[in-house]
Amino acid sequence: MQLQEMARQYRSNTALLELRLKQLQVAQRRAEQNEVKYRLKQRINCLQVMINENRKTAFVLEHYYDRGGEAHENGKAV
Repeated sequence: MQLQEMARQYRSNTALLELRLKQLQVAQRRAEQNEVKYRLKQRINCLQVMINENRKTAFVLEHYYDRGGEAHENGKAV
């Protein structure tokens, strides 16, 4: 698998994670019990971290060969 293909896979997985994130946000808004809201918030926070990591990894993979690759590791993921 080439880097561009891997980047596409990361982007695709990010879209799935974002969909699940939206579902959990809706569930959190509808939840009435504080414990349920808290647990959903924890799950949402974990998903947000995963989404950000996926975006960053996809960005690095897409730009790996631009100016040596390492220079973009601290760049912003789109």
